Amino acid sequence: MDETSPWSHSRSPLARQHAERLFESLRRDAVTALSGVLAGFWGDIEEQVRLAAIISHDNRAIYDDPLAISLLNQRALELAGRYRESLEQAFDHWRNPRPRAVEAKSLSLMSENALETHLAGQHVVELLEQQLAHPLFRNHECFEGLGAMLGLPSQSADTNPIRPEVPVDALSKLILEHELTPELRRLIFLQLEKRLSKILADLYEKAARTLENAAVARDRAPAQTRAPMSPPQAGWNPDGGLVDPRPQNTAASAQGWGGVSEQGYRYRESIHHQVRAWRQAALRGNPAAPGANDAGSAGQAHEGAGHHGPGPHGPNPGAAHPGGPSGGRYGYPGGARTLVPQELFGIASVLQGTDPAPFVRALSGDDARSLSAAIRAQIASGSRQLGYDPTQMRFSEVDEDAIDLVAIMLQTLSNNHAGVQRARTMYGRLVVPYLKLALSDHALFDERHHPGRHLLEALSDACHGNVGDTPQDQQTLTHAELAVDRVVDGYRDDQAIFELAASELRDHLQQQKRMRDVTEQRAAEALSGRERLHYARRSVDELLASRLFERPLTHGIAEFLTTHWRHHLVQTWLREGPDSAQYVAALAVGDALILADAEAARGAGAVVADRLIELQTPLGRCYASCGLDASAARDSLARIVTALAFPDAPRRTHSVPVDEAAADAGDGQWTAPRVAGGTDTVDFDPEVAMRMRKLRVGQNLELLEDDGRTTFGRIAWISPLTSRFLIVNRRGMRKLVVSPEELASMVGNGRVTLRSSEPPFEGAMREMWQELQQPRTAS
Repeated sequence: MDETSPWSHSRSPLARQHAERLFESLRRDAVTALSGVLAGFWGDIEEQVRLAAIISHDNRAIYDDPLAISLLNQRALELAGRYRESLEQAFDHWRNPRPRAVEAKSLSLMSENALETHLAGQHVVELLEQQLAHPLFRNHECFEGLGAMLGLPSQSADTNPIRPEVPVDALSKLILEHELTPELRRLIFLQLEKRLSKILADLYEKAARTLENAAVARDRAPAQTRAPMSPPQAGWNPDGGLVDPRPQNTAASAQGWGGVSEQGYRYRESIHHQVRAWRQAALRGNPAAPGANDAGSAGQAHEGAGHHGPGPHGPNPGAAHPGGPSGGRYGYPGGARTLVPQELFGIASVLQGTDPAPFVRALSGDDARSLSAAIRAQIASGSRQLGYDPTQMRFSEVDEDAIDLVAIMLQTLSNNHAGVQRARTMYGRLVVPYLKLALSDHALFDERHHPGRHLLEALSDACHGNVGDTPQDQQTLTHAELAVDRVVDGYRDDQAIFELAASELRDHLQQQKRMRDVTEQRAAEALSGRERLHYARRSVDELLASRLFERPLTHGIAEFLTTHWRHHLVQTWLREGPDSAQYVAALAVGDALILADAEAARGAGAVVADRLIELQTPLGRCYASCGLDASAARDSLARIVTALAFPDAPRRTHSVPVDEAAADAGDGQWTAPRVAGGTDTVDFDPEVAMRMRKLRVGQNLELLEDDGRTTFGRIAWISPLTSRFLIVNRRGMRKLVVSPEELASMVGNGRVTLRSSEPPFEGAMREMWQELQQPRTAS
């Protein structure tokens, strides 16, 4: 460490004492802030559970969840103390690092509850790390500097005491000892994510500011001049693109257009660096670069990717640019100047509302150029209308990034959600408005709740799987076009137009969703009722078969058992349940008649008469359950008495009659999947079937129809009796009912594809990030 380093002063005892005080102050503030997560935490969830129980018909929501959360709320003080201890331990481990001892532990399986809790916690950690990637990276650098002043060895980011994993793991340990339902566990971790995202953002900013003001940030001076450095792997890796911008430097001398300084872009260095590496790989003709071989790819580096100026006569697309992304020079002809953002914004305004056909052709794959190439060509055309010479203009690196990011994003969304040309046209019309939005507001790709995101989310929901084959789907596409019209016609520089258009479209989608939910509920209730009827009949028939097979019976007794008693048992099973006292009493009626028949065969007439007198009331309930009137009930009772009156009446074993109509209604209509192959056995991969059993309600699917069309499906209900999936279409109408094994077979045959259920924009951000990483991976 040289003498000019800000760490050189850490050798002094006074600096060491100052660092100790700084650490204790930071520790106290962090533990206090993070402990505030549990302030009213359990009470808020208890209120959510109470409201859910009011509208739910699920016994778990009505009884189990309120009881479990009530017990947790009663232990709130104890849990808060243990939670605070875990936070303190994280600081102790960082302050007193020790080598991790190799522990000789035997391997053991995690319980289902522990596994689900661990996975839910990991999901929250990943979301928070993506959302707070830059502040987390910035704090790690500051903690490294603090550690150097304290004389600690260099430690990895995994030991940072205020990383998201610390509070999440602390809460996970608190609830591990409780058996929670999946819904209650989801509510707990959702509430935790909402609270931590705000608290950690404020804590990271305060901690970094405190440490940097104390001259703790290592390499602070040279850090502003070195090449952009992307955060470590645990940092900006957007599975949905959730990075909030750090506070900007508002000094007038450093501000660019829109009040954003060049230093303010530090939080976006990783994505900019990645975009430029991707673009340079395409310029060099890297075969691994997106679009090098596929003209219709979402992230294609267009043939004119080298046209970093608006003109069509720019550099050779295959030529390498000497300046590279970091140098800001791309080898343009002498005298070419960089368009300032206002000029490019003005050119885009001229293009707004013009014919979107070039963009639509690029989105559809009908044009050899990529969407980014089409955008640059249209900008060249628009610049001529304003009197610019396209051959003497070029874009800044930031504007290059905006063009490429908008192109990749809209191409990805179109590929994933636009199934018809009408939908692709809507995405094509939004190219210019979103280019203007990206040029003027760099938070479009960073902030989760950006108005521009809201509109694309709503538009993608409206277009996904929508081929317009019903009046309802046509109406949804029409509302989506109206939202696009509002933005294209009304957007100048006010982002509120995006929010307004999104809210209007979302209102229509919510109305459609309510109608779909009702249709889904009806389909699920019908299927559930049919399934319960089938199971009730099968259970009763198995029980009746065992009774009839055990001993020979007279015809009159056997006829009663296989008709009225059988029907009475099925009705009682459905209404009261197989474990109810009413069902046990109904069973006793048939068993008593079978015993009376045996006694009649032995000639014990007096005993038989007494038993019939005892059975008068139960038999009356049985006849009432079957819907018999008094006359029919007397006739049936007379046949029973006649059968028991003659000891030498012929007796034989009987079988349960097969009810063809019942078998068809109970089984045939709902068990066989439409594409399962028409055989009784299904060929499937056991590992795939195991994954299918873990699917949940709301899982999106793509189904390949017999005519080759791809349609949308969604799991709307899972049978608690058979674990079968009810799959519905966009309108909530029943499409398919399959078991996990049958679904695994269809996945293996390529007839079904599982689709991510994450929001469209976040899914597109994840795909875009993967797209941008390809050139770097290849190199």
